[in-house]
Amino acid sequence: MPTIAFATLGCRVNQYDTDSMRGLFLAAGFTEADFNGPADVYVINTCSVTQVGEKKSRQLIRRTKKRNDAAKVIVTGCYAQLDPELLTSMPEVDAVVGTNERKRIVSIVRELLHDEDDEAITAVHDVRRHDEFEEIPLYPSAVEHTRADLKIQEGCNNFCSYCIIPYTRGALKSRQPDAIVAEANRLVAAGFKEIVLTGIHLGAYGRDLDDHPSLAHILDRLVKETDVARIRLGSIESLEIGDDMIDVMNSSDRICPHLHLPLQSGSDPILKAMNRHYTVAEYEDLIARLRSCIDGLTVSTDLILGFPGETEALFEDTMATLERLSFSHIHAFPYSQRKGTPAADMKDQVETAEKKRRVELVNELSARQKAALLTALVGKKASVLIEKQDGTTGEGFTENYERAVVENLPPHAEGTVVEVTLIGTDGQKLEARC
Repeated sequence: MPTIAFATLGCRVNQYDTDSMRGLFLAAGFTEADFNGPADVYVINTCSVTQVGEKKSRQLIRRTKKRNDAAKVIVTGCYAQLDPELLTSMPEVDAVVGTNERKRIVSIVRELLHDEDDEAITAVHDVRRHDEFEEIPLYPSAVEHTRADLKIQEGCNNFCSYCIIPYTRGALKSRQPDAIVAEANRLVAAGFKEIVLTGIHLGAYGRDLDDHPSLAHILDRLVKETDVARIRLGSIESLEIGDDMIDVMNSSDRICPHLHLPLQSGSDPILKAMNRHYTVAEYEDLIARLRSCIDGLTVSTDLILGFPGETEALFEDTMATLERLSFSHIHAFPYSQRKGTPAADMKDQVETAEKKRRVELVNELSARQKAALLTALVGKKASVLIEKQDGTTGEGFTENYERAVVENLPPHAEGTVVEVTLIGTDGQKLEARC
């Protein structure tokens, strides 16, 4: 059978999509090869969140074809959905597959392998015409990590002024609860100890389904109907965390006490320009309530710096907000103009060098806050999912999603959750002992 290799750019949802496509090919008899080595087919799952992501996607496409000119290069993901004409025009590309055509990817590749026609295949259709979740059961053997992502939702209805994703992923589409529980049980049976619930607009889960099941409902079912050791949430909007979410997170120590809540800006005028539907005060009040209600909770966030109209004074407002909130980690990004979004045509665009400077300042603040958090954790107990092990030493993540180096491990601890004492930190990682 032909050999096939995969590469993924971008977010956790993209990684899940790659895993699901990998499973389809393995089930069809293809043999997986290392992406950096020879293969008959290369699948590149692209990102279009920023211009940098698109540039990296194009560079990877060109490098891949140079490696093996006879190989077939398949491009999928958000960039494929957004600009199929450009990608199809690249001589290195043999097929472009949109974000709602992944189920067909095996048949498309087979067609390429048996057809001597050199014309590229385009399988991209309007995402607005698809209003149901694309159900592709995940093959556990196709997952590359000790943690398994479980995609429960696709698409977004928010239309933040800077974001291209609603145009590449379409409207909100939720997976049926029974299908989620069934897939979770398959993953548990395959040996996975942690499941990470993922989606494009995770907190909006269920709004499009008949009975309107909530994300809290799904968490409750996973706790009650599966034996998964740890359940972790992917990125979720702060507006969508209510009392039901707090209650279910407190109902079981199997739900990890860590939330990733995108702030995007610490300035109300910029939040309004971004079409984010909350104020800084509302966000801060929520964080305070969450920390008071959920024992040991840590919170990380996303931030966009240099959004159009962000003056130095407004940036200083954001820095002051970050100081008050003390996140476990801040993922800071320079604003990227995305053609087709309202923000791309806004006045007062910020210079690239200034955006870079602001990102560096936020990164420095994030590093200080991270070091302070880790220092405060020293001396406490934690559980760590071991991802890799060398002798009696290994590494993994705590329930708070902090990386820890663990000593005195028992044999064959990789892929298991171990109880540890946190004994130190280097400011970036925790040091622990079984």
